[in-house]
Amino acid sequence: MTARTQPPRVLVVLHDVDDNLNELAEPFAEAGIRIVMWDVQRDPEGAPAVDALEQFSGIVSLGAYAGVHEEAQHPWMTHEKRLMQRALELRLPTLGLCFGSQLLAAAGGAAFKPSPKSEYGWTTVTLTPEAAADPVIAPLARTADDGTVEVFHYHDDSHELPEGAVLLGETDGIIEAYRLGPAAWGLQFHLEVGLATQLAWIAGGRRAYERAGVDPDEQAERSHENYRRYREQAHAVGAAFANEVLAYSARAAVREGRG
Repeated sequence: MTARTQPPRVLVVLHDVDDNLNELAEPFAEAGIRIVMWDVQRDPEGAPAVDALEQFSGIVSLGAYAGVHEEAQHPWMTHEKRLMQRALELRLPTLGLCFGSQLLAAAGGAAFKPSPKSEYGWTTVTLTPEAAADPVIAPLARTADDGTVEVFHYHDDSHELPEGAVLLGETDGIIEAYRLGPAAWGLQFHLEVGLATQLAWIAGGRRAYERAGVDPDEQAERSHENYRRYREQAHAVGAAFANEVLAYSARAAVREGRG
């Protein structure tokens, strides 16, 4: 395969084995994008160098049990944040999910803070008017009921809004979705997580749910009720992000004389 026909590649950063790309993998693959995984725990040497980030046309940062405030304990976190900062400079399409959203905010200079309320399971997010015109979040906005969407959470941490970022969604003062610069998005919720993983998290995190005042059995029932629509929403947002990746790859090809 020649350089001219090489498909675009997306770097997916995996922090813990029980949160992978899930529902977002299919729309990426359908768009012809190659998914390259970096497992920070089991393959710490597999990280791309910051100055080699141009080999990718996008980055997705997944959830993690670690918190942004614990960076000193996790060398991979410092490196990943530098990758994100370089991605912001390159205007490389970047998507952060839960922890990934928090780390992206930190890369953009925002301060960490505990979430005003721990969010476990299904919660309601109110989308801002800007969400309807956003190239990645618009598909989610189109499925909103009275401007709100039901999404799946698992977090205790939050962050301030990075300077210059556009708020796209919030819940009672919690930043749930934002765009940073022209090509980076943070989602505090787990849009990538499908029914099987949701049920596994609920089963394994019953005590955390109960400490947060959330009934895990009720949440499992809601997962069964919501899974089909949530999968469709994930696929639509994944396809929209894939379009950003393809557009970036096409521009890079022109710059490099491959187009």
